[in-house]
Amino acid sequence: MARRQPVNALGIAGWLFAELALVLMIVALGSDDHVPAAAQPATPPASPAPATSATASPEGLSLTTRSFIMSVDGSGAGVVDEFRRRLLDEVGPDARVGLVLVFGKSRDPSVPTQGTLVSQQLKDLVVPAGLPQLRTMNDMRAYLGSDGAPGDAKVELFLLGGGR
Repeated sequence: MARRQPVNALGIAGWLFAELALVLMIVALGSDDHVPAAAQPATPPASPAPATSATASPEGLSLTTRSFIMSVDGSGAGVVDEFRRRLLDEVGPDARVGLVLVFGKSRDPSVPTQGTLVSQQLKDLVVPAGLPQLRTMNDMRAYLGSDGAPGDAKVELFLLGGGR
């Protein structure tokens, strides 16, 4: 019968730390952006880069929304003109809209879920209109809403900020 060697906890801990040190060294060497001295230029560039007083901030959506409620006629008559006017009043001619959420209220109170049809109708009319503020728009989404009168849609605009 073979006799088992007693387990030496100190020896196991030593090997564990040695392996951990080896792994950390490999990770550190692999993540180092070391440029050899031969690859570095011997002299600095002749003319320094011009200093700018303002740097461009990263572009992204502003979390503060602008919104308005408008009526969406079932026939679609005048809807784009009304949307254009409301958009101009709310954000101005030079605004850059990144995302538009539309929350429609059903025309038939007995079927409240048809509010998404109101939203979709507004989206289908406005997107092809080519409004200048919406040229930067990434998406326009139609949802069910509850604000306004039957057949109204609440439009929430997320403006782009930075990047200029």
